[in-house]
Amino acid sequence: MDALDIEAIKTLQDIMEDEFDDLIDIYIRDADERIMAIRALYESQDAVALRMATHSFKGASSNVCALGLATIAQIIENAAHTGQLEGLQASIELLENTYKEVRHDLLALHS
Repeated sequence: MDALDIEAIKTLQDIMEDEFDDLIDIYIRDADERIMAIRALYESQDAVALRMATHSFKGASSNVCALGLATIAQIIENAAHTGQLEGLQASIELLENTYKEVRHDLLALHS
């Protein structure tokens, strides 16, 4: 569970109790779509939409204690904000791969 802040996610799980699984389900459903959208927006070179999509993804990832994933999204968001999409391929791939880890770890916590 390296992709998640374990202490924080366990605290969140304790606080939310039965609603924790709902949070995970909603996050994963939304994040699956956002990851595909982020890739498509990068490939279409739509910096404005990419910035907005990564900003939302960053916030949602922070809410489920995926701080490393949120940091990668912040890097992409910053680049999109300046319109500098050149060279972001590695960051997009890192975002996708890290999300797969986060998704796996969150599902492991799902009851």
